[in-house]
Amino acid sequence: MTELARVRELAPHFGLPAAAEVMPLAGGHINATFRVRWPQGDVLLQRVNPAVFPDPEVPCRNGAAALAHLRAKGAACPQPWPTRDGALWRLEPDGCWRAFTFLAGYAAADAPGQRGGLRAAGTALGTLLAHLEDFPAETLTPALPRFHDLAWHSERFAEHALRAEKTLGREFWRLHHALGASLGRRPLEGPPRVIHGDTKLANVLLPRGGGPAVVVDFDTVMVGTLAMDFGDFLRSVAAPETGQAEASATLMGRVTQAGRTFLAPLALREGETLAQLARAPAAMAWMLAQRFLTDHLEGDRYFRVATPGQNLLRGQAQLALASALAALAPALAKALALPGAKPQDAP
Repeated sequence: MTELARVRELAPHFGLPAAAEVMPLAGGHINATFRVRWPQGDVLLQRVNPAVFPDPEVPCRNGAAALAHLRAKGAACPQPWPTRDGALWRLEPDGCWRAFTFLAGYAAADAPGQRGGLRAAGTALGTLLAHLEDFPAETLTPALPRFHDLAWHSERFAEHALRAEKTLGREFWRLHHALGASLGRRPLEGPPRVIHGDTKLANVLLPRGGGPAVVVDFDTVMVGTLAMDFGDFLRSVAAPETGQAEASATLMGRVTQAGRTFLAPLALREGETLAQLARAPAAMAWMLAQRFLTDHLEGDRYFRVATPGQNLLRGQAQLALASALAALAPALAKALALPGAKPQDAP
């Protein structure tokens, strides 16, 4: 059965008409997502991938709880579209299916021409973490154990060292080892916080006609550290639109602007320093590189690929980005030291 046929088979469980238009949505590496539209409605229908999430109900449960918490605070966030039985997801043999009201009139913050939305995206993500400060962390179950465990991902990649060195090539293999030497094994540590877990620009939607940005994709909401969310956001911001190298001053200006807006709604806790946070973007890019490369060497079982070798190219791009971000870290720490920063936060 094709994916579109599967969507039509499930549509009645969500009260969606059989005659609705169904369109697959591109962009995600993990879950299959569809837009279901008819004259009276517009819904996003998604299958949580059980090949990635050991228990696909866990991200549905965690995400629903986080969204309820955010709505209670008046935050702009996705609106669940329940099943005809009133449930917020439906467990099927091929995974968990869930739906949300489609956010028409919004565009992802990483869409072409959206670089001017970095401030809005940073503010939305920083405000989100501030809203989650009083979320009951003990109610969360890890959807992806070791998801942001850099040491564990490095150990997995090291198991393929002989093949990896040959596959990557001398220059990228050198970058990989230089990053390990400069970043160490624990650059993402810090006091525990409830975090979003996947703060790339694509997960922030900006309204075309004005209004608040909306953060989406709460599959990985978890107990983590500020460095993880801050680092992943700046890693995403740092990726150039063209995929080509750019001047370090241009990169520095962009990540500084985004980083300041992200941190503005937050108060740093003891153990969260600007010097440490400035290294986090490089650490997150390095970790993602190793995840892409491990998946490539293991047969592309995690990240979806459109063509053979795509995860290798993704991994190489992230290694190059991590190297550039590591070089900028000392200057970034100084640039983030806004007026009023606590003395212990200075680099």
